[in-house]
Amino acid sequence: MSAMLPTMIGLNEATSGARDREESRRDSSRKQRCHLVATCSLDQGNQRQREQVQNAKVYVGSDGKLYITKHPKSSMVPFNGGFHAHPAFAPDNSSGMVTVTGENPPTLRWVFLDADTHEIRWGSRLDSEGHVCGPFDWTKDEQRVMFEGWEGWLAVRSPDDEQQEELEAQLDVDDGRGMWRLYFDQHDNGADLPAGAQGLEICLKRVVAES
Repeated sequence: MSAMLPTMIGLNEATSGARDREESRRDSSRKQRCHLVATCSLDQGNQRQREQVQNAKVYVGSDGKLYITKHPKSSMVPFNGGFHAHPAFAPDNSSGMVTVTGENPPTLRWVFLDADTHEIRWGSRLDSEGHVCGPFDWTKDEQRVMFEGWEGWLAVRSPDDEQQEELEAQLDVDDGRGMWRLYFDQHDNGADLPAGAQGLEICLKRVVAES
């Protein structure tokens, strides 16, 4: 038994070291800023809708909302953020989410779920009060974003969005086409979308930001 003791201690130390390195890697990866890219399955919507949403980036609008599009408006910037400690959760957590905005100067703002409309928005700590700030997390493969433990994301277009796009097309505005808003189906009941709204179930893929 005494001869085996050094071996057992060595194994325990190796296991502990590997665990510490893995935790350090995960912590570093969660802090790394990422872009978000929407993906959807072939059974969602029609071909035109899927073409607009599949592999489209998430953008930060100047109106405090997040959009999914391949043709962003000039006032929009790509989502550029990730997991961050939030005071609503336990100490040393990374359950909140932040993104850099297009404000001047660019500012790091909280991402949250509007408790009334189920739309995903961004803003200051004061803006987020009374709404749902997480917990945000990633899937087991660390590739996609979850909220409250699952992937209930929706890409949504309202009749007003359609009318605005038609108006801009008449004015020969080149950007802002195929614009969808980011929602979350918190209660798995369709998110109480407004009458006439189009909704596609999507996943949000993390893509490491270069800067």
